[in-house]
This record gives sequence, structure tokens and C-alpha cells, in this order.
Amino acid sequence: MRHALLIGLLMFAAAHSVSAETATPREVSVGMYLVDITSVDETRNAFTVEMDVFVSWRDAELAFDAEAEGAELQVYSGAEVTERRKDLWSAQIYPTNPVGQFSSGGQKLVVHPDGLAELTARVTATLRAQLDYRRFPFDSQILPVELESFPWNHEEVKLVLDEKHTGYEKLYALTEWEVEGLSTSQYETTRVRDIVPFSNLNFEISVTRDSGFYLWKIFLTVLIIVSLTWVVFWMSGERLGRRAGVSSGGILTVIAYQFVTTSALPKVSYLTVADKVMILSVLMIAATMVESLLVDGLTVTNPERKLKIDRVCRWAFPLVYFSALLALALSNGLLG
Repeated sequence: MRHALLIGLLMFAAAHSVSAETATPREVSVGMYLVDITSVDETRNAFTVEMDVFVSWRDAELAFDAEAEGAELQVYSGAEVTERRKDLWSAQIYPTNPVGQFSSGGQKLVVHPDGLAELTARVTATLRAQLDYRRFPFDSQILPVELESFPWNHEEVKLVLDEKHTGYEKLYALTEWEVEGLSTSQYETTRVRDIVPFSNLNFEISVTRDSGFYLWKIFLTVLIIVSLTWVVFWMSGERLGRRAGVSSGGILTVIAYQFVTTSALPKVSYLTVADKVMILSVLMIAATMVESLLVDGLTVTNPERKLKIDRVCRWAFPLVYFSALLALALSNGLLG
């Protein structure tokens, strides 16, 4: 009797194991329509996004007789969705890269006679992004919206892209940034909470910075300031104090503008394009001060030689400065 019971249990366990291995995960279609990017917080490497999330799946238990019900669809909205979802299986799709605010509203649930359920919600979330500022302020960034079923791993739920409900609003305006496109990818990843991978859908929003503010209000001003310091080469009759005053004033002004450009960024260890422009500008102004120091002794002993050196510097300094700026632009792909 014991042997028969043991054999029966082993057969049941084997059958259960086979069925578990051959069982296919439930397919859940997910679409994301970008409504707005309300902010990009560069100091926190985060952004706040407003989006419509569409989730659909089939559940035989939801099927109904349209004739008997007297309706082709069962439609729920607002509080009705919350009440209906208490008895409803749900994939529970959430972002995997949140850093703050997360809220959902405007929910709508549509159930078809064949058991197809379509759930729509307006979601606002603050999400994490790995931003690279090496080409700042001429940079492009990827803002990821990573969605995953929180309770169900890939053996139970497989997320597939709903292309029909995926896209972005082209008419909204985001200060300093312009949306270039939206791409998607599907992958599996293992979370700390489980040893089995989870199915993920990643929506990558490509944005490009509008560099006009930095070009016309900062870089152009710095260029003018550097150019004005070259007036020292026309001050051949002046001693070091007057010439050094012009150069030191220019350096302090450029450093002030450098603080303006870096204040909106995190404390990264690498140099951005803006950093390189500012450093180059400071070095060029410092070079005018060095030149003034070297020729100061010639004011009395050899004023003609001092004038000759100043005349050479009048065209040499602009040539070196603008050539360096051109090389910097080419090396960072800004003119390609």
C-alpha cells in the first residue's frame, strides 16, 4: 500500500513538473504613448514623464455572452476600474527605474466578449536615466522608461510590444530639449527579489539639447571677452600694471561664466565641451598676461622690440585661439 502511494505521489510530481516546464507564459501587450516630459533634472540624472500606458491580455474567465449582456463591450472607468480590478487578474506593470513621484489616474478598462481585457491609465513618474554630459551643451540623451510585471516572472508573464499604442506627442514643448524619436526593446533581467528572470519592455526616448542659449548668451560673450583682452597688444607704451589689469579682469569674468555653465550639471569627473571652451579661454587670457610680463622689461631698454612682439601677437593670438576652438569642435563631432 505504501509503495503504491509513493509511486502515485512520484507520478503526480513528475506530471506536475512536466506541465510546469511546458506551460507557456501569458502574453501581455504593453504600449506607451509619450504625452509630455515635464522636466529633466540633470543634477539628479532624472526626468519626469507623463504617458499613457496601454496593457491588454486575454483571460477566459472574463469572457461573456454579448447577447445575454445586451452590450458588445463591458466598459469601466474611474472608481469602477479600481473596484473591478479587485477580482481581476492583472500583470501589474510598473517602471523599474523610478526615483521619486509615481502616480496613475484616468483609468479605463474595456472587456471584450472573448475575454480580451484592455486597461489604459495616464501615468506620471520620475525616472532615473544614465546621462552623459561629455558633449554638453551639444549633447543628445536617452531617457528610458523600463516597464516590468512586478509579481510575475518570465515563466508566468511575457511582455510584448503593442505597436498600435506606442508613440509620442509631437506638438508639446519642452524647454531646452527636443524629442527626436522613440525606440523599444524587449529583454529579460533577474531582480534581487527572485532568481528567475523577469520580462521587460524598454521604451527609449531620444532627446537633443537646444544649445542656442549657451551659444548666444554664454559662448559668444566669452569669445568677446577673450577678444577684448587682446587690446593689451595695442598698449605697447604701458607698463605691466595696466596691461595685467585688463587680463586679470577678463580671467575673472570667464571663470564666472564657467560657474554658470556647470551649476546645472552634476559633479562629473570628466570635462564637457563647455569646460574645454572655458579652460581654453582662461589659458589664452593668461597667455596675454605672460606676454605682458615678458615684454615689460623692454619698455625702457628696447621699446621698438616690445612693439614688434606686440604686433606679432595681434594676429598670432586670434589665430591660435580660433584654430583651437575649431579643433575642439571637430574632435567632438560638432561640425559633422
